[in-house]
Amino acid sequence: MRRFIIIIALTLVFSFQSVAQSQQAIPQYRIEIDILSRTLYFFENNSITKKYPIAVGKASTQTPIGEYKIINKVVNPYYSKKKIAGGSPQNPLGSRWMGFKPSYGIHGNNNPKSIGTFVSEGCVRMYDKDVKELYEKVTLGTPVMVKYEPIQVKNDIEKANPIIIVYPDTYKQVSNLANLVDEKLIELSLIDKIDANRLNALKKLLNKELVFFSDKWVYMINGNYITNDVVIKDADLYVNLDKICSYLNIDIVATESIETVQILNNNIPIIENEGSRYVTVSSLENNLGGIHKINREQQLINLDLSYILYNSKFVKGGIIDIEGEAAISLDALDNMFYGKLSSSKDKASVIVNNKEIECNIVNNKPYIYLKDFIAQTNFKLNTYTKDKYIEIFSDAYAIYYGITYKGIISNRDFFIPRELLIKMLSDYQIDPFDNCDCLATIQILLQENELYYNISRLPNCYKVTKKYYNTIFFLDKKMCP
Repeated sequence: MRRFIIIIALTLVFSFQSVAQSQQAIPQYRIEIDILSRTLYFFENNSITKKYPIAVGKASTQTPIGEYKIINKVVNPYYSKKKIAGGSPQNPLGSRWMGFKPSYGIHGNNNPKSIGTFVSEGCVRMYDKDVKELYEKVTLGTPVMVKYEPIQVKNDIEKANPIIIVYPDTYKQVSNLANLVDEKLIELSLIDKIDANRLNALKKLLNKELVFFSDKWVYMINGNYITNDVVIKDADLYVNLDKICSYLNIDIVATESIETVQILNNNIPIIENEGSRYVTVSSLENNLGGIHKINREQQLINLDLSYILYNSKFVKGGIIDIEGEAAISLDALDNMFYGKLSSSKDKASVIVNNKEIECNIVNNKPYIYLKDFIAQTNFKLNTYTKDKYIEIFSDAYAIYYGITYKGIISNRDFFIPRELLIKMLSDYQIDPFDNCDCLATIQILLQENELYYNISRLPNCYKVTKKYYNTIFFLDKKMCP
């Protein structure tokens, strides 16, 4: 019977080959440009994979609204208006051009400070590092949607508790903005939940600044709406810690005291309210870094934080110049290596894979350029300029009964190789098809012609213990319920 089960399991595993290959078909790309938020969204198969900060046209030279397609692509475009050669540091088009309408395109620039503003003659500017990345993904014919939406609805990280964000009508495209806001508030059942005096005060800000309509305080990280679960105690603002740590992928460890928890190896005081844990804004800032900006009139808290995710886990420590030549602080790098980073006494250099990397001192702190670090390792790098973080990935390994297997981390999930899944199935003493649904919804990843399987889809059959920033996964067999 056990041999029969194994054969079925192995047949199932190998039959996934064709399914996985079909799932890995040529992706469908599209671009959405949100003029008012100055954001370019890049979609892959209807999912947003990147957000880029952009600059758009002035009110007098507006970026055209509508549906278009990429009609041409140019490396080091020539700037005919002032006859500036392609590749010149003085060329305002930067290093890449992707046209979506005659005389209009998405391009780089030679003035990084202009990104995030209304400044162009109608084109869409990007950081040059970002436009190079986008250029490699975009093909001729890629759809481009240019949108102008002053009133936008946003949900928190749990896709609930909607709020309304209203941008100034820079292009003067909308009349009766306040009436439209009322209609949206009624639609979302918010209008009766916001104090009338506060609602009137918020409406007076329309077309003057970005305005947030919410019945509660709103907490954001780099402009991303995290939660409205904010409480006030003794004049201090407390935020739901679990939701913040979920967003940043930080582990919360219980301590001996019910009044504290541990995050990032530090004990922090908390309060509990209706079963949730809350922490002060100042405590968050002290432990995560960054700077909070609090707008009491709009009841808005935003944490401006540049950060690192190492194998999808938050790393404490600084990172600078994400938009350009990004550099990581020595303390962040040391945290990644669990305090085992080798550096010179004066912190002027570090040793990575037996090679010395020079440090640069910024504000009296040592940093190393990420490009130098990546060059000395087999790590991979992914930059999210709009959201102000960088992902660093190293190899991840599964250890199953003393044997090590190389896996892959993707979207915070760990995927094991086919040979390990086969081994795990063959070692199973109980028919998994009769006793659990472990394989019913397994997710498959095809990378470099090898199949990998999402171990998180097998929680009831195997115990998974993660260690060292998700670089080691210990797998142990257990009975299915």
